[in-house]
Amino acid sequence: MNEFPGIPGISGVSGISGVPAPGGASGAAPVDRAAFRRSSPPLVRWRSLERLTCQHPSGPLVIFTSFITLLLPAGLTASGTVTGVALVLVGYAAWTLTEYGVHRGLFHWEAAPGTAMARLHWTLHGHHHDHPDDRRRLVMPLAVTIPVALLLCGLSRLVLGTHWMAFMAGYAIGYLLYDMIHYHVHHHRPRSRAGRALRRWHMLHHFADDSRRFGVSAPWWDLVFGTAGGRRAVGSEAGP
Repeated sequence: MNEFPGIPGISGVSGISGVPAPGGASGAAPVDRAAFRRSSPPLVRWRSLERLTCQHPSGPLVIFTSFITLLLPAGLTASGTVTGVALVLVGYAAWTLTEYGVHRGLFHWEAAPGTAMARLHWTLHGHHHDHPDDRRRLVMPLAVTIPVALLLCGLSRLVLGTHWMAFMAGYAIGYLLYDMIHYHVHHHRPRSRAGRALRRWHMLHHFADDSRRFGVSAPWWDLVFGTAGGRRAVGSEAGP
């Protein structure tokens, strides 16, 4: 059964960490691939830290919607409507470039197998490719995003002065859209044409060629940087 109807070339097997596909080893007991993808193995050995790696999608939705609601009108007042709107758009564009750059440059860097860097890489992103349907880890945890947001607010205030609020409002809008789209395309079947296109795009990244299609909410940067087309040969299986 193909879990991704209408998306040719998808095998239903994900992974960038070198972990063998479930049931793929000769003589190994068959494993339910869908259950493997939904499973949620721990990222760290300490239970208190492990809790911080998990995040319900309502968390960033509430926190960053509140953040945007406060910053946006304040930013438009401080910068003026025209300049403020322009800065919001610049902030949004800056997020989309960050999304692409972090996904391609940090989450998909090549670490030598068996090293501490390989383990760190798996913790950052390899886990997501091995277990792409882990509901607990499809949005960034607030333990990471809140400190990063505060740091970026401080830096943008130093650089932009009073214009930082409009810029960061746009940046936060882009981030929140990314987080919600990422969750949505993994756990729902979008009904809109745009939603279906984004889901197909991201599923091809997971299940056809993880060296392409790094944009999740903003696939146009793949077109700009030449990572949009083509994919490596994939197996003939249609899914689990």
